[in-house]
Amino acid sequence: MESITALVACAAAFALSYYIGYYVATNTTVAAMMGGVSGLVFAVMFFIMTVAIGMLVPDTFDPRQLGIHFIILLPLTPIGSAIVAVSAHRHLERLEARRLPF
Repeated sequence: MESITALVACAAAFALSYYIGYYVATNTTVAAMMGGVSGLVFAVMFFIMTVAIGMLVPDTFDPRQLGIHFIILLPLTPIGSAIVAVSAHRHLERLEARRLPF
């Protein structure tokens, strides 16, 4: 159960980072910073929501596994999200460069 929720949080962070990099960011540095922040926010939201659900519905999550998944998500999700946002922004820059007349 913990693994599934961690994968959902990671996928949501990557999807938001792709959107940020493709539609919102003005340059590569901004895309990297905003992607990293979105990854960090989703990692913290994962922890807060699973702890709250675990307190409301006992024996839903294993606390040890929850902590291990949070420790893994905390550094990796912001880094991965920043990479996704930068990649999406660079892809957009390449597409726009092809449209130039020269």
